[in-house]
Amino acid sequence: MKIRIRDTQLNKLLNEVGGYDAPEVMGVHGGSVHGEITRIVVTTVDFIKEFSERLTNGSLSKEELMAGILNFSEKIQSDIQRLGQLASEIYIDDDFKSLVIDYVHALQKVLKYFKLLSNVSPRIVGGQPQMFGGGLGMDMSHSELSLEIAKKLAGLGEYIESLGEMFLKIVNRFGRRMSGNDDLDINM
Repeated sequence: MKIRIRDTQLNKLLNEVGGYDAPEVMGVHGGSVHGEITRIVVTTVDFIKEFSERLTNGSLSKEELMAGILNFSEKIQSDIQRLGQLASEIYIDDDFKSLVIDYVHALQKVLKYFKLLSNVSPRIVGGQPQMFGGGLGMDMSHSELSLEIAKKLAGLGEYIESLGEMFLKIVNRFGRRMSGNDDLDINM
């Protein structure tokens, strides 16, 4: 079976950007996907910054460190799930998609380690279910635990820095695509 199309139809097809037939559709979809990815990464950076500052100044007790690991693990779990969904929505920028996927893999590694350090498990006490904290972090000294957390958080730094640079590139690309001018360079 052969399909015949006119030159105008072929040109229209070739001018579509990533399957988008209208720049407005691309703007709405691409902008919302990029915006949500940016928001997720920024909230993670804010959490890491606050947690790191408190690690550095020693204002967290060991119990607070363990609770912080648990809370951050929950955020990482949520980020992994949502970023995985959003990565599948990136249609044009393969380098951006690849970086988001690499970041998700880095988050998965941190999550696995943090789950070893601090976890909550149910137990039956006096016939009643209760939640108990545990993990390898319980057997570490305060300074050892702080150092291990700092190492893992620092490991995310290179991905976050790369994502920050990529966000600027994506904004420039997006601006060029929306204007239809590939020579346009938007500096932010």
